[in-house]
Amino acid sequence: MRLQWKYSLIINLTVIAVLVAFFFFDSIRMRKEMSALHALGAEQSTTLKKIAENTILNAVVGELNTSQAYNAQRIDKIIAKLKKEHQDMKDVMNVQVTLGDSRVRSSLLTQDDPANFNLGDEEIEEIETKEAIIDTIAEQSATSIIINYSIQPKRLDLTQMHSHTSLSAADIPDEVWQLILSKDFDLPPSTTFTVEEKRSEYKNQIALNQGKFPFELWRMLIANQIYLSPDATVKIGEQNNRWQITDLDSGHKYNLWLDENAFWIHIAGTNTGYIRVLFDVPYIAKSIRSSLLMHAIFIVIVGVLLVVLIDLMTNHMIMKPLARMTEIIQNAESGNFSSYLHRKYASDEISKATRNLVRMFLQLKTSHSRKIEALGQFAAGIAHEIRNPLNSIGMTAQHLKTIFSQPKVSPEDIDEAIELLDIVDEKIGDLKQTSEQFLTLNRPRKLDLSTVNLNDLLDSVLSEFVLIAEEANVQIIKSYNTELPDLQLDEMLMRQTIFNIVQNSIQAMPKGGSVYITTTFEDKGNIPHIVLEIRDTGIGIPEENQELIYDAYFTTKESDGGVGLGLAISHQTITAHQGKVEVKSKVGMGTAFNITLPIKSSEI
Repeated sequence: MRLQWKYSLIINLTVIAVLVAFFFFDSIRMRKEMSALHALGAEQSTTLKKIAENTILNAVVGELNTSQAYNAQRIDKIIAKLKKEHQDMKDVMNVQVTLGDSRVRSSLLTQDDPANFNLGDEEIEEIETKEAIIDTIAEQSATSIIINYSIQPKRLDLTQMHSHTSLSAADIPDEVWQLILSKDFDLPPSTTFTVEEKRSEYKNQIALNQGKFPFELWRMLIANQIYLSPDATVKIGEQNNRWQITDLDSGHKYNLWLDENAFWIHIAGTNTGYIRVLFDVPYIAKSIRSSLLMHAIFIVIVGVLLVVLIDLMTNHMIMKPLARMTEIIQNAESGNFSSYLHRKYASDEISKATRNLVRMFLQLKTSHSRKIEALGQFAAGIAHEIRNPLNSIGMTAQHLKTIFSQPKVSPEDIDEAIELLDIVDEKIGDLKQTSEQFLTLNRPRKLDLSTVNLNDLLDSVLSEFVLIAEEANVQIIKSYNTELPDLQLDEMLMRQTIFNIVQNSIQAMPKGGSVYITTTFEDKGNIPHIVLEIRDTGIGIPEENQELIYDAYFTTKESDGGVGLGLAISHQTITAHQGKVEVKSKVGMGTAFNITLPIKSSEI
C-alpha cells in the first residue's frame, strides 16, 4: 500500500472512531438536556408573556391613552419605575417601545445609536395572529417577546374640570408649569386656580369652527391630563364637528371631534406601535457553556490522540526509513551495498525508494565499470578505424617519396602520384567522418533535411532485413496509413535510427517472433503528428533499465560486441527532428517504441 494512503487511512479511521464515540455519548446528553430545555422554555415563555402583557403593556398603553401624546421621557420613567418596583421584572434586560414605525423611541437602556425593529411581513402577521412573537437570542442568552399595542380615543370628562374649585401650586403638573413659564407668567407659589362655571361645549365648537383654540377647552384638556400649548392651532375638518389641533410647542397633532354631546380626542397620524421585552434566560447560557466545555474536551482529546498517533506513525513509517536511507548514502563511498540489497523492505514509498537507491548505486557502480569497458572497446574501435586510413596514408606517402626522389620524374610517375594523392584524400575523408560520428555524441545533430515519405523510407529499411528476419525466424508485419503527408527529414539519420531499433527488436527474439510496424496520424495538443510504432514480441526490457537505454555506452549485449551507442544516437536524431520517443516494455511480453514526429503546416 502506498505510504500516503496508509498514513491517511490510519489517521482518518482513528478520527472517525473518536467522532463516532463522542457523537454517541454526547447525543444522549444533548437529548436529555434538550428535553429539559423544551419543558423549561415552554413554562418560561408563558410566564414571560404574562409579564410583558399585564405589567409593561398595560402601563405603557395606559399612559399613552391618558396623555394622547408620546412623551419619550415619561415612557422611559414609567419603564424604569416598573423595573424598580415589580419583582417579576428582575430578569428584564431591556424594554423598547416604538410608535407608528420600527424606530425605537423609548428604552430601558440608553440608546447610543437609533435602534430599529426588523419585522417582516410574516412576523407582523404572526404578531397579529398570535398577539406576540417569542424568540431566543442565543448570543445574548435572552428571550425576546414582541407585542403590538394601539392608542384608543379618549373622551374628555367635564366632571374632572369641576371636581375641585381650586388647585394649589403643588397640585399643578410640571407640564402646566412649563406652559405658564414659557409664556412669561410670573405667578407666586401660593397661586390658586379657580374653576369657572361649566360652559356649553357648543360655545367651544363655535370657537373651533372659527379656527380658534378656546381657553375653556384648553382647561378641559389640562383637567384630563392632556397638556397642550394655549396657542395651539386649529384646522377645521370637512365636517363641522371634526378638527385637527396642532401643538406648536411639542409638535403633536390631535384629532378632535364632537359626538353624543361630548368631545373625543385622539393622537393623529400614528396610533399603533410595538413593545419588545428582552428577558435574561440563565439556563441558555449555562447550556451553551456546557456544550462549549464538552466540545473543548473533545478537541483536546482528539488533539492528543492525533499528536501521539502522528508521532508514532512518523517515527515508524518516515523517520526510521529515512535514517536507513541516510546511512546508505553515507556508506556510498565504500561501495558495500550487498547487505542492504538483501534486507527486507516495506511496500511504502520510502522503503521502495531506499531499495531503488541501493539498486541505483549498484547499477551506477556496474554501469561505471561497463562504461569504462565500453569506452575502452569504443576507443579500440576508433583506433582501428583510424589506424587503417593512417597506414594507407603512411604507405602512400612513402611511395610518393620514392617517386619524387628519382632523378627524373616521368609523366607516368606524375599520374601515379595523382592517383596516390586521391587515395590520401579519400582516407582523410574517412578519418573526418569517423571523428564526426564521435563528436556528435556530445553536441546537437545537424540535419540535412529533404522531403521524405515515411512509409517509403520504412520499406527501404525493412528490405535490408529480409534475409536476416528469415534466418532469425522473425515475421515483419506492416500496417501503414497510406494518407500520411511527406515530412522534412534527414533521410540518412532517420534510416539509421529505424535500422537500429528494428535490429534490436530482431535480436530481442532469439527464438523467433513478430515485429509490427505501424504508422498512424494523430492530433496532440491541436498539432498534427505522425506516430511510428515498432513493436516486437521479444524478451522485453527490465523496468530498472528502461530509463538507461538512451544513455551512451549503456548496453546489455557486451558479449555480442555491443557498445551501447545505437539507441543513444537514435534518441539524439529523433530529438533533433523535434520529435519524441517513448518505450513501453514488460519482461517476457515484448517492447514497443513509439516515435512521434510533428507535421508542419507547410507539410500538410
